[in-house]
Amino acid sequence: MSVGENAMTENKIEKLLKWRENVPPGRLVNPGVPPFDLLNASEWSVIDESPGKLELMCELPEETLNPAGQLFGGFTAAYVDIACLYAAQSDVGETPGFQSTINMRVDYFEAITQSPFRITGEVIHRRGETRLVECKMYQAETLAVYAITTMRHQPLSQVL
Repeated sequence: MSVGENAMTENKIEKLLKWRENVPPGRLVNPGVPPFDLLNASEWSVIDESPGKLELMCELPEETLNPAGQLFGGFTAAYVDIACLYAAQSDVGETPGFQSTINMRVDYFEAITQSPFRITGEVIHRRGETRLVECKMYQAETLAVYAITTMRHQPLSQVL
């Protein structure tokens, strides 16, 4: 990586770390990162959280729906990715860094059509910097989506 590319990467990481600061109580993220903004992630409510576990109430923006009025499958994976990312991050303690999605399997049982809907994420296995995270999406009380994601934690010192 050239000096200019390294400085650009450091600047992007610095902006991202600043974005993570001062998230309002009961919320997952601040606005300001386009993929999260598209899903209205700054409006999601954190219902419960503990190390390796997360429960959210999420918004269903019109832009994420297919012509039948259902959550489009590709956006479903984005919701899963965010829930798993934050569940995995909470499991690595105070080690600053980033989560990378290594693998994701998504099983669709029911359509998500109503807002808000509930998502849970839970680390079910860990080895070193790798976490296996289970994710469930519910429409009312019905399990609509089951996903399993492998996440790898990259300490900040390895990202730069």
